[in-house]
Amino acid sequence: QFILAIKRALLYRKVQELAIKDGLTEVSSRRYFMERFSEEIQRSAKFKYKFSLLMIDIDHFKKYNDHYGHFVGDAILKEVSRGIRENVRQIDLVGRYGGEEFVVILPDTDRDGALLAAERIRQAIQAKKTRIYDEDLEVTISIGLSVFPEDSKESEPLIEKADVALYKAK
Repeated sequence: QFILAIKRALLYRKVQELAIKDGLTEVSSRRYFMERFSEEIQRSAKFKYKFSLLMIDIDHFKKYNDHYGHFVGDAILKEVSRGIRENVRQIDLVGRYGGEEFVVILPDTDRDGALLAAERIRQAIQAKKTRIYDEDLEVTISIGLSVFPEDSKESEPLIEKADVALYKAK
């Protein structure tokens, strides 16, 4: 019975982890990210803090999938997510927003700080060669950002502004 209880506890822990993490990229799932995003808006409003939101997209991702296949696309997603995670602080939250889009919450970060963080992430991804089979692929990303409360005090407009900035960056 003791072993069964331990197995049940481990299974519960694994299910909890799967509910909050994207299985492929090991960053927050969209659902979990959106919950935390709402909490960050409330926290920042209450304490009158700023925070920034980064929207990150892998450039020409469809080309990689079409030319090399989805296995390579998955490997690129893993490498980019790793590069993002390695270049943010522990208090920052990285999530997968959609197909090849990632989002990052930068608590207590104004526009200037977010621009520095975004450029650090962009350069790190560009500098890293993604080796798939016998090829070194050069992957680049584009990043847009918005800032709470300057750009908006609500989640949807903050996401929209970061998305518009992302497409301007492309």
